[in-house]
Amino acid sequence: MKKFILNLCFIFLLIFGISCNAQDAQTVTAKIESENIEGTLNLKAVAKNQGQVHQSLNYIFLAVKKDRGKNMSSSQQQNKFTLLPKESKILSEISINVNKDDALKVYLFIKDEKTAKVIAKDSLEMNAKSFKNNVSYEKTTNEENMMMKGLIIDETKTRVGEDFYSRFYSLLMLNAIEFGFRIRVSEVPSTGKNTQLQIFADDENILTFFARPEDDYLDDIVKETIASLVQYDNDRQVTDKGFIY
Repeated sequence: MKKFILNLCFIFLLIFGISCNAQDAQTVTAKIESENIEGTLNLKAVAKNQGQVHQSLNYIFLAVKKDRGKNMSSSQQQNKFTLLPKESKILSEISINVNKDDALKVYLFIKDEKTAKVIAKDSLEMNAKSFKNNVSYEKTTNEENMMMKGLIIDETKTRVGEDFYSRFYSLLMLNAIEFGFRIRVSEVPSTGKNTQLQIFADDENILTFFARPEDDYLDDIVKETIASLVQYDNDRQVTDKGFIY
């Protein structure tokens, strides 16, 4: 009898603890604060813990702009952070030059560090109809994730990296080449003062190469990058359709 009571108490405490954790997670709020100063839009990602429990979390703060020429640019920041009970914290800030005809979408997601589930979110839009279907929310396995289809994210840091990105982007636009997945061009340190450029299709690294300033090299590597993306897209479509015997 005593053992039964102890087991019952343990189950009660376990359920109560889970319930409390879920309730505490729901007390975290996300807020995008904005201020337009002479054509520069200052955006702040703010999180607040209204509960009584210390929170360990992740955030994703993303702004996507489309100008009159239909050129898309983006700024994305993400990191881990913690919140004390009743604490409010500015997670990140983004400044964007905007004109009245520019389209803008800004998203803030806050995720639980352990479960990776979105527990709070906020968004801001300006002339959003110009995006059509290029930027949207999609649900995957009942969890809300942001899928930026057709978006090309520039994370280069040097002049050589910027030169590569400019050539790469221009060649895509001139030839009307579009992909149904997010492309990210990232630049990371290498040996000495050198850097490497990494090409990601969604979150998969499909190509890595050294950043070199020679024109012929950059032109060749741009073509190789596009060929790799085309191959990735073809493989992806085959995988999605499955094999027919």
